[in-house]
Amino acid sequence: MTEKSVIYGKQGSIATIELNRPESINAISQSMRDLIFDALTAYSYDKEATVCIIYGAGDRGFCSGADLIEFGKSRSQTESRVIRKRRDLWGLLSQIKKPLIAAVHGYVIGAGLEITSLCDIRISSEDAVFGMPEVAHGFIPGAGGTQSFPRAIGKTHAMRQFLSDRNDRMTAQRALELGLIHKIVSRDVLLKAAYNLAEEIALTDLEVLTAMKTAVLDGLYMPMSLGLDLEKRLKGRIKLNN
Repeated sequence: MTEKSVIYGKQGSIATIELNRPESINAISQSMRDLIFDALTAYSYDKEATVCIIYGAGDRGFCSGADLIEFGKSRSQTESRVIRKRRDLWGLLSQIKKPLIAAVHGYVIGAGLEITSLCDIRISSEDAVFGMPEVAHGFIPGAGGTQSFPRAIGKTHAMRQFLSDRNDRMTAQRALELGLIHKIVSRDVLLKAAYNLAEEIALTDLEVLTAMKTAVLDGLYMPMSLGLDLEKRLKGRIKLNN
């Protein structure tokens, strides 16, 4: 994939998706959203790719959210939402049964935070700041944030971010304390740390990794008894295949 705003790559069994609009702090335009969808689809169907790292280009941040300038020029918000439903990036992110690592830095705002929340493991640089300013702009998160963010840090802390002043930002240290991110590293080793983690994950058989994610993601929405039954079936399937 060669389009400039999203770069999909692969080194061995490790796939990468780079958000590449540094001039706008990687704000997500409609075309960029579609390219991320294509990259994630490529990863999900690639039998050789075991784990994927998502990161942002430039020094200013991982992603500053949706491209509000483009959004404002759309013929209508309704039309924009219809287009978005045709290629549901956020639904895809939430349902991929292969590991996703977010390596974030600088501004992690709005849709950028929603992408981060939907990844399985999240590594941050020391300079990262996190926020959900949608309500201050007159709308609500529309990329799964009302669901993924409370699950990541708990309802109480999520509501504070949703409803408070738009300048209220969560530091990397606070994000670590709340469980939004799993590790803080210096900016210059952020990608290296993500690759080290990806290499460790890639040592595990892909079938085991996908079974693990399936058990957790699908089981979250089931009664405990059905979740345990799902776990038993997935475990038995692995045994049979091995």
